[in-house]
Amino acid sequence: MNSPQFNEALERLRKAPRKVEVLKLLLAGYTNNEIAQSRGRAKGTVRKQISNVYKDFGIKSEFPGDRPLRDKLKDLFLKYKPEWVSNCSPAITNETSNQLGKVNYDAVPSLVSSGNEILEESGEELMFLSINILEALGFEQKFKMSKTSQYVGYRLKNPEKGSNPYQIILLKQKERLSISIPLDILEPHLLNLKYWEYSDAVEEICLCTKGRFWVLPNKKDIFLESLHLNYWHILQVEGKTVGDCCINTCYKKDPPLEIMWAAMNGYEEYERRYIAFSNITLEEFNPESLSDGRAYLIVNYDERFNDKWNMWKVSINLKEVLQEFFSYFGKVLMDKH
Repeated sequence: MNSPQFNEALERLRKAPRKVEVLKLLLAGYTNNEIAQSRGRAKGTVRKQISNVYKDFGIKSEFPGDRPLRDKLKDLFLKYKPEWVSNCSPAITNETSNQLGKVNYDAVPSLVSSGNEILEESGEELMFLSINILEALGFEQKFKMSKTSQYVGYRLKNPEKGSNPYQIILLKQKERLSISIPLDILEPHLLNLKYWEYSDAVEEICLCTKGRFWVLPNKKDIFLESLHLNYWHILQVEGKTVGDCCINTCYKKDPPLEIMWAAMNGYEEYERRYIAFSNITLEEFNPESLSDGRAYLIVNYDERFNDKWNMWKVSINLKEVLQEFFSYFGKVLMDKH
C-alpha cells in the first residue's frame, strides 16, 4: 500500500468511530480478548471488526487473529503515521478524541498470562492506560491536561484561590509510572505506621510517621494474611488497613528514687518521663517487606514539587494495580471536585 492509498483508507476509517477505537487498541498491543473486554463486546463481534480493519488497509490472511497481521498493521503505521504507534501521541489523544468511544475503566483487562503470572508493563504503556482510564472517568469535564515528553498533569479548570491547581501528575519512567497526588486526597485512605522515638529538638518522646501505605482494597485479605511477623500483632488482630497504627509502645516510667528524693528535699521537681518499648527497631523497619508486595503501595513525599503543593507519590509497574488505583482515587477526585 502506497502513501495515497494509506491516507485514503485512514480517511474512510475516521468516519467509523468504532473501527477507530479498535485500531487504537490494536496499535497499543491489546489482544482480541482484551479489546472485547474493554469495549464490552462479544469476542466474535470484535474479531469481525478487527478483520475489517485489516481489510481496510489491504492486510489479508486466513487467520484474522494471528500475530503477523498485527505486525504488518503496526509496520504500515510506522511507515506512514508513526505518531499513532509510539508514545500515545496527539494523533491518538487529540486528533481522534471526538471519535473514540469511552473505555470502560472497570472492564479494562488485567494483563495476566495463561499461568496467572502478572506481567509488568513499560512506563509508556502505563501512561497510555492511565490517560484512557481518566478519560473514561470524564476528567476532561473538571480538569485540563498538560503534557510534555515525560509528564502529564491534570490541573483543575477552576481552582479555588490558594488551592493546589494540580491534582494528578504522571511521570513516565522506563519500566514504571510515578503518580503524584496531594496528600489531603490520599491521607484518609492510607495506613500510617508511626513510631515513638526520642526527639532532641523537644527533648521528649514523640510519635513520628515512619511509613505511609495504600493497601489495595481487593487485596486486603492478602495483605493481612501475608504480614511480616513483626507487624502481625498490631495489624492482623484488628484487621487494620487504613488509619494510624503504632509499631512500638510508649508508657510512663516512674522517676528514679534519687529524683524523688531530690523533690522531697525542695529541689526542682522532675516530671514523670516516658519510655518506648518495641520488638522492632528503626533499623529493622523496612517498608518493602511489610507484606506481599502486590497488595500495597508505598507512599513517599515527592521532592520534585515545592512544599506548598504537598504532593505525595506512588510508583506502579503493574497494569492491574494501576487500574485499581485510578478506579479508586479517580472517583475520589471526581467526587471532591
